[in-house]
Amino acid sequence: MNSMALQRLHDPVLENDWHAVYLASELKDQPVGVIILGERVALYRSSRGVHAMQDLCVHRGAMLSKGWVKDDVLVCPYHGWQYDSSGQCVCIPAQPKGEKIPLRAKAVTYACEEKYGFIWVCIGEPAAPIPHFEEFANPEYHPLPCGPYKVAAAGTRVIENFTDFAHLMFVHQDLLGHPDYAELPDFQVVKEEDRIYIENIPIFQPIAHSGSDKSEGTTYVYMKEVYRPLSARLSKADPSNGQTLWIMLTVLPVAAEECVVFMMVSRNYAYDVDDANFIKFQDIVFEQDARVIETQKPELLPLDLQVELNHKVDRFSIAYRRWLRELGVVVGTI
Repeated sequence: MNSMALQRLHDPVLENDWHAVYLASELKDQPVGVIILGERVALYRSSRGVHAMQDLCVHRGAMLSKGWVKDDVLVCPYHGWQYDSSGQCVCIPAQPKGEKIPLRAKAVTYACEEKYGFIWVCIGEPAAPIPHFEEFANPEYHPLPCGPYKVAAAGTRVIENFTDFAHLMFVHQDLLGHPDYAELPDFQVVKEEDRIYIENIPIFQPIAHSGSDKSEGTTYVYMKEVYRPLSARLSKADPSNGQTLWIMLTVLPVAAEECVVFMMVSRNYAYDVDDANFIKFQDIVFEQDARVIETQKPELLPLDLQVELNHKVDRFSIAYRRWLRELGVVVGTI
């Protein structure tokens, strides 16, 4: 994205939601800058944890993410103004010692947490805590952060792709599906207050994942849910042995037609297989998805179900679009 042409996007739902914005392992001594809904945000780590604030020094508008961290405060690279984790400026080097720092010398701060190997930020007021999922929180399941994957498309398109089964046999041919097994079973979407989901969906997969001992392929049973407008997860289990793979996918809306995708993969088997193999497999699969998602027209997701031709196999995608409309999601939709 042209950094000079940022447009702040307003969305009453997404502004009050948590967004994974960075790999926690990559946030070290230096501050970094990210973009959430067109808003520049500076992240930094102190001895007390992770912090996020508007990437803007109130003095002359320099980017705080280009500065540095000194004694747990964020230092502006332009005139050395120092901001503590509450956003308050605690030092103006050019000002005579002992003089009071103006109360207006304060940066805007945002809610910021580290969870599941990601840094999460909410630029509004968090509507709810970051959900807890045992399979991604418990180290016994080898939770592996994947991504970030930059996608030149609306985040809503990425989540809708996640809800869709009928593309597995073509976009992921010979990996997650095969054209000879394209027919889908009848299924119902379950809608609850804070999520939509489907379960018990059998899908034949030639090569389902690293560590699979079924060279001739396996029929896996899927559960998929969307639990926030831009966050979803799935489980796929081999009914013959209980081997289960879990995937969480969460999308950072950078702009209306640009997003960054983070994933978490966990499992209850094949701990002898190198974790890197599972990450590499996810990289391959998501690259296949992105290649198609980036070509879709219209770029924004139509919430009017008459705009595109929907089929009964699209029930989950249709439920997702209806849910977005119900919630009042604006960004990434038309």
